Amino acid sequence: MKRAAIVCHRGASLKAPENTLAALEVAIADGVEVVELDVRPSRDGVLYVHHDETVDRTTNGSGRFGDMFASEIDQLDAGSWFSKDFAGERVPRFSSFLDACKGRIAVYAEIKEGDPAEVRDMLQARDMLEAAWTFSFDQAIRAETRARVPDLRLMVLFDHVGSVERAVAQGAAILEFQAHNLDVDLAESAREAGLITQLFYDGNDRSVFELAIRCGIEQMNIDHVDVFRSVEESLLAPAQ
Repeated sequence: MKRAAIVCHRGASLKAPENTLAALEVAIADGVEVVELDVRPSRDGVLYVHHDETVDRTTNGSGRFGDMFASEIDQLDAGSWFSKDFAGERVPRFSSFLDACKGRIAVYAEIKEGDPAEVRDMLQARDMLEAAWTFSFDQAIRAETRARVPDLRLMVLFDHVGSVERAVAQGAAILEFQAHNLDVDLAESAREAGLITQLFYDGNDRSVFELAIRCGIEQMNIDHVDVFRSVEESLLAPAQ
């Protein structure tokens, strides 16, 4: 049985403020294979790495992200809410984040808002497109991705498509499960159809990790990396 690739959800978000360069650096230092990030544009069209519709939860500012100009976003403190040790950490521009990733870690870009073609072009410009993929909860963005940038690999959720066949029909490269819809047969049928299997799970229940390993899930989109690796180590260790 092969070890799963780790997709670090919003970077190492338990050890550093999510979606920041600090969280990225910790994820790289921890040896994970992929960083998951969220993309949003400023009012003047600059792409940033930021999750929420507002800046209130993860910065010292307030208001809708999309109503703010880049010059305003660049001044926000995105670290103090997490710990004083990260005071002054900025909301990273997507371009700067990709520059920090290049040659070091692969990228999974969830597009909250923005042009998938621009995301694709920024990845391609850095020779990062082949290992990257994208997803959006916005159905229109997913459709636009399929139509305009078919060379940017697309992930779909099993909750959205309901079957392996529909995932294939939508041109997906990756099918993401959650704990409530994962089973061995589904995971196997996805792999047989040529899909990469992934599990999103932001908890730390070892039984969920055990299930993922027994299902042969290839990529783990998680927060609790250390717990998963511990479970994986115990299950994959050769019998004495």
